[in-house]
Amino acid sequence: MTDTPDRAAPAPRRLLVGVSGGSASGKTEIARAAARALAPLVTMVLSEDDYYGDHGGSPDFEPARFNFDHPASRDHALLARHLAALKTGETVQGPVYDFTIHRRRADTRPLAPADVIFVEGIHLFCTDALKVLFDLKVYVDAPDDIRLARRLLRDVNERGRTAQSVVGQYLTTVRPMHHEWTHPNRDCADIVIGNDAAAARPSEHLAAFFDTLAVPVIEEARARLGR
Repeated sequence: MTDTPDRAAPAPRRLLVGVSGGSASGKTEIARAAARALAPLVTMVLSEDDYYGDHGGSPDFEPARFNFDHPASRDHALLARHLAALKTGETVQGPVYDFTIHRRRADTRPLAPADVIFVEGIHLFCTDALKVLFDLKVYVDAPDDIRLARRLLRDVNERGRTAQSVVGQYLTTVRPMHHEWTHPNRDCADIVIGNDAAAARPSEHLAAFFDTLAVPVIEEARARLGR
């Protein structure tokens, strides 16, 4: 009798989903809604904002003048390395960004592999080395006025900013950088989700609204994983 050689079990497939779109377009809510709906699969939602560069350490850094809406503000090389490692089953030490001082904290947080890894951010598809890692690319398309309304409500109510400062930043860098860098990548997305009404929804109805918007992402993720 011939012994049958042992064969290693195939590595579990992991799906990496990029959810991009303009600031305050609803990316985070859609990614979280999809992650919840995919249970019992193990999911994770990462934010590109955690991968801002350590710009606060530069001697000439001025927060009020720095363009946080340009892709160069991100450390895409580190994010790409971490995502590639997570896809192969490795645990990585994710950065913890402190927005009050615009620097990374000394401590990190462990990020363990998951069946489906969602990453949300405005610049995810701007760097080729990062874009090619995504198995599924989603773009959330929201009009400028919707995004401004959502950003204004969020930053005034949750971050203590003045309406004048929010609008000033939006007109100076957020909107111009969106049209130069983020919106052109709509064309490379596998799924485009239109969000033209979120700002007008009562807060108690928003969860159900985003659950509905996330359905195409949920269905495509299940189809690609065969589950």
